[in-house]
Amino acid sequence: MLPVCLMNKTSWPRGAVGMSSKRSEDYLEEMFLEEMEGRLPSVTGLARALEVTKGTVVSVLKKLCAEGLLEHERYGNPSLTEEGRKRALSIYRRHQELAHFFRLLGVHGERAQQVACEMEHLLDDQVEMRLFALSDYICEGLRRGEPWAMELKRRLESPMELPHPMCLGGDGRRCRVVRITAEGALRKRLLEMGMVPGMEVELKGRSWGDDPLEVEVLGRRVGLRSDEARCIWVVPIR
Repeated sequence: MLPVCLMNKTSWPRGAVGMSSKRSEDYLEEMFLEEMEGRLPSVTGLARALEVTKGTVVSVLKKLCAEGLLEHERYGNPSLTEEGRKRALSIYRRHQELAHFFRLLGVHGERAQQVACEMEHLLDDQVEMRLFALSDYICEGLRRGEPWAMELKRRLESPMELPHPMCLGGDGRRCRVVRITAEGALRKRLLEMGMVPGMEVELKGRSWGDDPLEVEVLGRRVGLRSDEARCIWVVPIR
């Protein structure tokens, strides 16, 4: 992760220069990584790292030069301009922060890096700032051993204790309703049944053919079709 002194988001505005594609950002990030490692970026090196042909590299470099992000003389080594380096640093920072966030969620190793690679190109400034603020908050809570953070960690390590559709619950299990995803008439019907957030229910069983699901709520039993039960999200009560 980058030092805090390099993470002032207002220092690297995005959008001032048009970035044409995810692939263009990959080129900037790869050149930035090579510079950090003390190597001179080259057409051959970029082609090898990004698994493309040299002709493809030259074409993309021309586009990035036109956008003011690179300088590249024929037969020479491409180099990032000041604006290109700011953009590349922003991309790199997003990647590292995303990988860190996914590791907090229990996604480790190569998978965290792969997901970060895909998502780093999708974030705008607003989403980025909120996501990373959440990441910092969770990290601080875990460091201090805050009860809510430890409970979150425990739930992440046991996926079935995370919110899930009621139709996935086992018979005889008590659950708490956390949200209703249905809209319109179906939402109104479920709320009138007592399926409101915070309500405790017990899954009694299923009829032949798995439909309907029998549920006890407010001391009475009701039957739910599968399409209704999947709109009711619950967490198990331990």
